Amino acid sequence: MGVARKPLSSDAEPMNIIEKHLQLFLLFYMIIGGFFFYVMGITIDTIFVPTIEQPEGFCEEWTERAFRWHRAQDCVKFDNYLEELKYKHNKRMEKRSTQKVLFLFLLATGVTFVLMVLRPTLFFEKGNYLRYTTGIIATAVLMGVVLGFMMPIIYQALLPAPSDWLPQEFMEIRRARTELILNEIAERVQLASQEGKGP
Repeated sequence: MGVARKPLSSDAEPMNIIEKHLQLFLLFYMIIGGFFFYVMGITIDTIFVPTIEQPEGFCEEWTERAFRWHRAQDCVKFDNYLEELKYKHNKRMEKRSTQKVLFLFLLATGVTFVLMVLRPTLFFEKGNYLRYTTGIIATAVLMGVVLGFMMPIIYQALLPAPSDWLPQEFMEIRRARTELILNEIAERVQLASQEGKGP
């Protein structure tokens, strides 16, 4: 006589299917969501964070400054007034880029939080979702870091430079903005020269 087989639990298979569904959704969410925020980030950089190239040796004297969590070099003596204005512009763009990263993090966190509140079954198993409040907040913050910061870095390392595949309209906007900024800087240099303030 054959050995009687022990019947499988009726709940085991549905639970495995639910777990696989949640895992696949989270993977899909990170890949697609990360790419979306990557494209948004480079679009913001291209249009709203136009930096200006500077030649080597534009700075005659550097100093090191300590911030809360890192140390950075800062130029205190420039080769000429034109390069000083370019440098100050680029420093403002650095701050704007930092604000962009914070914006993407907050947006990714907010979108994830709203999805969890509206459709908790996408992230959690069925049950009393009120007990998941802490988990929702923690997961939303974690996904904000992943989508708004980590995934864009990964895509930036894997994909070609944005200038190779972004619509040329975006690059034209960037070139126009850069040219406008250079003209404004040139006017300030000329005005300073006339007033005797520039070198």
